[in-house]
Amino acid sequence: MTKQNVMIDILTSRVEMNLSLFAEEMENEEAEEELPASFEETLKSMTGEMPEPTEMLMEGKLLVAEHRVELVYAESELTGMQGSVTAIGFEPAHPELVSMVRTGPVRTAMTFEEGKRHICLYNTPFSEFEVCVRTLKVENRLLEENKIELDYLIEIHGAQAEHCKMTVTVRPSGELEVQ
Repeated sequence: MTKQNVMIDILTSRVEMNLSLFAEEMENEEAEEELPASFEETLKSMTGEMPEPTEMLMEGKLLVAEHRVELVYAESELTGMQGSVTAIGFEPAHPELVSMVRTGPVRTAMTFEEGKRHICLYNTPFSEFEVCVRTLKVENRLLEENKIELDYLIEIHGAQAEHCKMTVTVRPSGELEVQ
C-alpha cells in the first residue's frame, strides 16, 4: 500500500428539486423519465438565481492498495462535522462504484453508482436521518487525472431533494496554486 499526503479540493453545487426520491413510483420507467439527465440540465431549466458553488480545500491522504483506493480527510468546523473523518473510495477494478464513509460524531456510508438509487442512514449527535442518493453520473479519473466527479440527487427523508454536483481534485501536498 502506498500513502501520500495530498491537498484535496472539493467543489460542490446544489440546487433544490421538487421531487421525492423515496416515493415508490421512482422505481417505474415513467418516474425515470422525469429525472434530469445532468446537473447542467437542471441549471438550464432554472429561471431564478444560479447557485454559488462551495469550495473546500483540505489536507488529506491518498491511500492506494491493490484492491482499494481511498482519499481520507478530517472534516472541519466549516462543514459542521468537526471531529468526523471522511473516506471517499473505490476498487480499482470498479471505479464506477464510489463510496463515501464518514465516521465520528457524524456518521454515514453513501454509495454512488450511476443509474442506481441507494438508501442509507445519516447519524448526527442530534438525530438519525434516512437519506436517499440517486446517482446520475460517476466520472472517476482519480488514478489517471486526479479527479472524481459525481452528479447525483439526494434527499433527507421528509425534506426537499437537491441536485448536487461534487468535483474532487487531488494534488500532492505542497502544490497549491496561487490565484
